[in-house]
Amino acid sequence: MKVEEILKKQNVLFDLQGTKKEEVIGEISQKLAHAGFVADAEVFLASVLERETHATTGIGNAIAIPHGKSTTVTESTIVFARTSQDIEWESLDDEPVNLLILLAISDADKTDGHLRLLSEIATKLMDDDIVAALKEATTPEAVLTILSKGDE
Repeated sequence: MKVEEILKKQNVLFDLQGTKKEEVIGEISQKLAHAGFVADAEVFLASVLERETHATTGIGNAIAIPHGKSTTVTESTIVFARTSQDIEWESLDDEPVNLLILLAISDADKTDGHLRLLSEIATKLMDDDIVAALKEATTPEAVLTILSKGDE
């Protein structure tokens, strides 16, 4: 499982309107349900929020990597999302978030594969050039190109 295989153009979202963590994750969950990646947006939302209670997914530099593993996920995918305003996230650097990379993992993919994917994304997000490019990207194609670098 690689970023370029499961990040789909329709899952690149700009200008999410939520003002709280729960609202933003809920907005993404609804979009995933509408696109057929999750069967039940509320169940998926609950799984992501439950994961958030264990440790923050706000990694710093205005970025969060929320993720949920759930039987309601019909096809594993990644969502890249940018919010229209900063969201309080209890991040490691105590700063708000406006860039999210959410992983929706199906039961079938609940192996160490999703951990490798999470590690791959986190490693990419340690690169200041990649982060800067993601913050400036204006099209889904640009985001796909940036996040797929190094996947070959």
